[in-house]
Amino acid sequence: TGESTLDISTLAPAILVLFVLMMYLPPYTTWLPFGESSSVKDHPREETQGVRLLKSTLLSQLSYLAIFVIAICVTEREKLKEDPLNFNLLSIVVEVVSAYGNVGFSMGYSCSRQISPDGMCTDRWTGFAGRWSDSGKLILILVMLFGRMKKFSMKAGKSWKLS
Repeated sequence: TGESTLDISTLAPAILVLFVLMMYLPPYTTWLPFGESSSVKDHPREETQGVRLLKSTLLSQLSYLAIFVIAICVTEREKLKEDPLNFNLLSIVVEVVSAYGNVGFSMGYSCSRQISPDGMCTDRWTGFAGRWSDSGKLILILVMLFGRMKKFSMKAGKSWKLS
């Protein structure tokens, strides 16, 4: 689809935030206000106390992504300090949301952006996550699996209404 033909790390942060938003929202999101379907019953089902507790403890998809971003920031905290131009929060968010949406965008890594140049650093055709620790990569793999399984999570099969 052309992701590797453009170095997205050179784009403006506002455009990257737009990319993150587009990767996060499902393809069936609607921006127009629609009324509730008439097939929905007016009588709410009675829920047991256990079901109410389960619903109150479940987090939203966005909450899970925030937890994943925090976990990756913890695993990559040394690199965030040593190499802040390559390892920054926006780069991690783009990578995590791209993994969640199974999109394939990556900010990439450039040795020329290092503050303290490392003579051993070589530019390679690997994504940004290729420079992460093994635990950070494992978390990213979990994000990819979580993104593939979102159909089975809360409100599965319903479009998002942004109105």
